[in-house]
Amino acid sequence: MRWLLLTMAVATAALIGGIAMADELLLNADFAKTTDGVPDGWEMHLGNPRVAPRHGVVERGDTRWLQFVMEKNGASMGYLAQHVMLAEDIEALRFRVDIRCDGGAEPLAHSVVRIFWDDEPKVHTGWPRWIYRHFPHYTQVDGRTAHLDVTIPVPKGANRVRMDLMARWAPGGAVSFANPSIEPASAPEPRVVRLAAVQGHAPGGSTLQDAIAWATEQVRIAAEKGADLVCLGEGINYAGIADLEPLEACEPIPGGPMAEALARAADEHDIIVCAGLYEIDGKICYNSAPLWGRDGELIGVYRKVHLPSPEVEWGFTPGDSYPVFETSIGRVGVQICYDVAFSEGARALGLGGAEICCLPIWGSGRADNTTWPHGARMQAVNNGMAYVCAIYSQRESCVIDQHGIVLVSAGGEDGVHVADVDLTPYADLNNWQEDGSITARDFRGVWRRERMPQTYGPLLKW
Repeated sequence: MRWLLLTMAVATAALIGGIAMADELLLNADFAKTTDGVPDGWEMHLGNPRVAPRHGVVERGDTRWLQFVMEKNGASMGYLAQHVMLAEDIEALRFRVDIRCDGGAEPLAHSVVRIFWDDEPKVHTGWPRWIYRHFPHYTQVDGRTAHLDVTIPVPKGANRVRMDLMARWAPGGAVSFANPSIEPASAPEPRVVRLAAVQGHAPGGSTLQDAIAWATEQVRIAAEKGADLVCLGEGINYAGIADLEPLEACEPIPGGPMAEALARAADEHDIIVCAGLYEIDGKICYNSAPLWGRDGELIGVYRKVHLPSPEVEWGFTPGDSYPVFETSIGRVGVQICYDVAFSEGARALGLGGAEICCLPIWGSGRADNTTWPHGARMQAVNNGMAYVCAIYSQRESCVIDQHGIVLVSAGGEDGVHVADVDLTPYADLNNWQEDGSITARDFRGVWRRERMPQTYGPLLKW
């Protein structure tokens, strides 16, 4: 029956008008035929009728665009929608559309492409009827145009998909859509990475050489356990070392003894390494965390931005940015200890595309030491980043996935603790609930497009 529906949809597209590719599932994808300003085969929804946008198909060159023109009061919202029944053997779909904005409208603020999934007939009992929503994040070409081209796996059990082309809230602006497409595709390749968190530091009374031997041994063990990346704790060229002041521990990166030893260990064991080190650069000292690639090359150094009072009094200087580093396993950000208490830094990493955050942390003393690891979990789920946390005081070093779930915890046991994190695009599509619905929990695909940054001005003030 589903194959018949699919065949009928493709045949009907050719009859409605326009050229339908063999694999195109949308009807009238080029908006060639319209009735009362609405492309045939599509549904028009205009939100509040008192402030509904004007709409219609306009031609620019050889391309037909469905255009929404907004009221000047910024309250207009409308969207064009079409749903498609899916054959059983379709494992993924490729979605494409072009977006153009005029008259003050901006692609990321005033246009949204929404993807909804459902089963037919409806078997779940929850609300809304559509079991999953997704807002794929498209590429902005320039200030007024953007393009969506993304492949999403079909959720288990879903046999219907809906594509919405939405314009919203642009005062007096216009938003247009062209060349929408839904085509069967192969599922995205799995991306699973193994992350390692190290519990502990060099034993008390150690020398620097003892600490170096301890740290490089943790790297070796992590690689032996199959880890792609290992995170060690904060200030490992200071922690546990006898008769050493913080400023005395500072070393250049690269070039310092601990830094060079960890670079060699990364190269020898073919593993990405992050560790907290006290750093000196010229005359200035920082609480830093370098990141080395599998070949031992220094990828970059993060300098702790938020300094607690003791570190200020020691003479450390704060960093001033939140870099995101490209690695062989994905985009990696870093925070250090007190940083995790400030949501703005984590959000900067999330918006910068970080998929993994390394967190060397001495301890969390908030709320009588009861918040760990919940603070890190919330930063993970709020920003779509997996966290690799190496903490001393709470002795609960852990790996947290991008949905805020603790995958492994040290539970007070020294050593290396590993967990696999699934970074496959849209892996949370099969997050089924007991009522048959799916709870959307992906920051990049859902919450990021529902942010309202124009309202966040106070966050830039003291």
